[in-house]
Amino acid sequence: MVKVVIVSHGSFCEGLLETLKMVGGSDFGVKAVPLLPGEAPEDYRDKLANQLDKTHETIILADIAGGTPFQSALYLGKDYRVTLISGMNFPMLLTLALESSLDNGKNVEDLCAHAVDEQTLGIQIQSFEKGEKKQRAKLSVNKNR
Repeated sequence: MVKVVIVSHGSFCEGLLETLKMVGGSDFGVKAVPLLPGEAPEDYRDKLANQLDKTHETIILADIAGGTPFQSALYLGKDYRVTLISGMNFPMLLTLALESSLDNGKNVEDLCAHAVDEQTLGIQIQSFEKGEKKQRAKLSVNKNR
């Protein structure tokens, strides 16, 4: 079993977890560990360590590389089996949550590779010109709106 923990500056990780519950219908055992304003790095590290388990591998998603949540996860890597990915976004989290909850035999490397795959990340750029008349998807399924 692979656990997933998300870490961030402020409540970003908690917002992602709430979105996961809304979209996925469950938290899939994902834990969020926010770094609160004024929180000492040592206290944050202890809080993060409380969410890790020495018997299971853990994938930690961090908001940005180099920050306190990221550095704390790196530090804890000496005592726990962790794999750390920075630059988390919701499609990445959803992929990991769904796939790690299945008993499909995927290991940490497979899960991480899929989570950072270009097609999984869901990043798109679409430009529209003013006055463009292309057909677009409706925002509401209610035809009266």
